[in-house]
Amino acid sequence: MNRALVVLLALAGCRAPTTRTPAAPDAPATAPNDGTPQPSAAQDERPQAVAVRINHEYEGRTADSWKRSFEHEGREAYDRRAEILALLELSPGTSVADVGAGTGLFTVELARAVGPEGTVFAVDPQQYFLDHVAARAEQAGLANVRTVLADQRKSGLAQGSIELAFLCDSYHHLELPRTYLADLHAALEDGGKLVVVDYDRTREGTRKWMREHIRADPAEFRAEIEAAGFTLLGDPKLLAENFVMIFAKAQS
Repeated sequence: MNRALVVLLALAGCRAPTTRTPAAPDAPATAPNDGTPQPSAAQDERPQAVAVRINHEYEGRTADSWKRSFEHEGREAYDRRAEILALLELSPGTSVADVGAGTGLFTVELARAVGPEGTVFAVDPQQYFLDHVAARAEQAGLANVRTVLADQRKSGLAQGSIELAFLCDSYHHLELPRTYLADLHAALEDGGKLVVVDYDRTREGTRKWMREHIRADPAEFRAEIEAAGFTLLGDPKLLAENFVMIFAKAQS
């Protein structure tokens, strides 16, 4: 099923130039079949094919129309956003990437939490989302937001440039998780954190279309991330429809 990366990581009132990184070939993941959950197989594709898929899913819509979809009462990530942000334990001066920033639901709040000494990178493959986020940050008077144009292989973040990578309802859009996680691993400082909030398709009552849309179960997502060099720190049972997993980048 076609999927796209709506939200890769955070925002800009004082806006830096977007960054494009050349694509690199993906390599198939291998792991022993010992009965434990294994990373789901990510099909390798040419960058052009991935770009076509992204553009097809999001063509003909605007950031404002997506905002109505993303930011409304009844959507758990929206209703519980304050509690999700509290889990991040952000302090002034922190550098954060809002990966798959989309309309900037979390970007602005992240920017406020880290203060003017910190930086939030809004990462997304759609330029109209980045433009929307930049305008939103400017309107809020936040000069610590930077927009970064990404693709399905690269976040566009510089090596060692962030302390936290935050993905909310965007991880399941990764078409090439092995490649993308390697990129995020490099972008994080040693000991940096990766926090993933995403839909749990295994929960009772999940509709059929959602089970088909979400490409894997939480256990498979965890296996993918751990195979990429991250250690699970915790999985707080905060939400009903979504799972939360907090990882740390292993020390090099």
